[in-house]
Amino acid sequence: MKNWLATLLVLVTLATAGIAFAQDDTGKMNLNTVTQEQLVGKLGLAPDLARQIIEQREKNGEFVDMDELLDVQGIDPDLLRKLKEKLYVKPASNCNC
Repeated sequence: MKNWLATLLVLVTLATAGIAFAQDDTGKMNLNTVTQEQLVGKLGLAPDLARQIIEQREKNGEFVDMDELLDVQGIDPDLLRKLKEKLYVKPASNCNC
């Protein structure tokens, strides 16, 4: 019984770890680790727009500044302002920025 309980605890911890890594302590999500599903489900973005954001990140590398989202078709200054309330950018540790 103890082994089963310990295993369950480890599985629950691992399952929730991905969510913790994508968010900071204010609940904002890192634009460089957020998934398309999170952009749609938690931010309410259209699936096509969320896909374009992920494609932009995959094509050009990690975002260095939130304003880079303005390069994504469909994101204007008003939407960017709203996204800044829910997202943040944490550049990679090897970023020289």
